[in-house]
Amino acid sequence: MKDLPLLQTKIIGRDLRYCESTGSTNRDCEKLANEGTPEGVVVIAETQTAGRGRQTREWFSPKGVNLYFSLLLRPDVELARAASLPLVAGLAVAEAVESLDAGLEPRIKWPNDILIGGRKVCGILCEMQAEAAHVRAIITGIGLNVNLREESLPEELHPRATSLFMETGRSFARTDVLAAVLNRFEPLYTRWQSEGLAPFLPAIRKRDLLYGTTISIDRLGDIVTGTADGIQEDGALRLQTTGGILPVYSGEAHIGTVPTIDV
Repeated sequence: MKDLPLLQTKIIGRDLRYCESTGSTNRDCEKLANEGTPEGVVVIAETQTAGRGRQTREWFSPKGVNLYFSLLLRPDVELARAASLPLVAGLAVAEAVESLDAGLEPRIKWPNDILIGGRKVCGILCEMQAEAAHVRAIITGIGLNVNLREESLPEELHPRATSLFMETGRSFARTDVLAAVLNRFEPLYTRWQSEGLAPFLPAIRKRDLLYGTTISIDRLGDIVTGTADGIQEDGALRLQTTGGILPVYSGEAHIGTVPTIDV
């Protein structure tokens, strides 16, 4: 895991910090950001003891089978654009997974999850450091289930989680998977800095799990229901409601009119 022979990037992942175990790769990357470490460093761990997803959810992190890594990014963008970065990272993961096995059909679930066959295979957590109107750093954490087997899952995750192995029946070299994600992410990230999310909307639309479905959005207890109508250029979810189009910038999306446990 310390070497990525298939890595083709110029910056992202060229400084690779590997550890057997850590509390959280995002926290490690945050420390590096505070120390002034340049953009592009990737922190990767065999396991995390305090890995977290959105809303402080614990991320299941068994040792030696999946990918748990964080990227230190220092994009030269306005604060408003930063909110769309999880979708760029999600598109990179989806395209990388497709390149590894043409039979896989990963779907992007706004704002930051990748699902295959309705089950979560990847979660993305972006945390921003900013000063006034300037983005100082964005820590992009990615957890991707690679060789996880169903019998290793806690019972409550069986209907909600999957892995590349579970979907294909074969194992993957995690170094190859990591290189595929980083190779795909770097050019998307570079273009996103100069052009925003707009150039990627057709590719996201093609993989949009929610598009055209009835969903409920939980915004800290405030539930709004409508039909998902795609993603805006600023990264907001367009929700068609009885009162018209409502742009949604944050919240938990649940398919159906009654909120269920999120995957």
